[in-house]
Amino acid sequence: MKRKFLLPIFVFHLSIFSSQHIKKTEFHHSNTIILFKSIDIVFQPIKNNRKGKVKIQIKKDRDEKYTYRISKEKFDEINSAILKIEYDTVAVKENSLDGSSSDITLYDSLGGKKSFFATGLNKASQTNINQKDFWYATKLIMKAAKLKMEDMIGYR
Repeated sequence: MKRKFLLPIFVFHLSIFSSQHIKKTEFHHSNTIILFKSIDIVFQPIKNNRKGKVKIQIKKDRDEKYTYRISKEKFDEINSAILKIEYDTVAVKENSLDGSSSDITLYDSLGGKKSFFATGLNKASQTNINQKDFWYATKLIMKAAKLKMEDMIGYR
């Protein structure tokens, strides 16, 4: 009797979780030591768009602003890489003087929000067990925005 009751509830919850999708992705990188230097990147699908393009708004430093478009497939690839990040906060302990920080925020269709935060990303992050997923997602974001990892403040 319990199984007959639990099965519809399980199917209902499964359909809710599978029906939500990411509506917007935001990336922010800055360094507390260097004022007015930051990178803000926002990915947002274009409404009423038959080709499924996604708009990327990039704001670099204080004045540089520009926009690109990427395919929905590339947007999905970036978001799946972000969702593979195991820890929501990662930091490099050896590099306490570097004030660089990066955060990624995902917004879903149901109004939910999930954030990831990292400090002190550098070249060694790609092999660090705690940072490699965040580093890879950041690399995909920077590549889609036509920026290099070296454009991030404090990236060495």
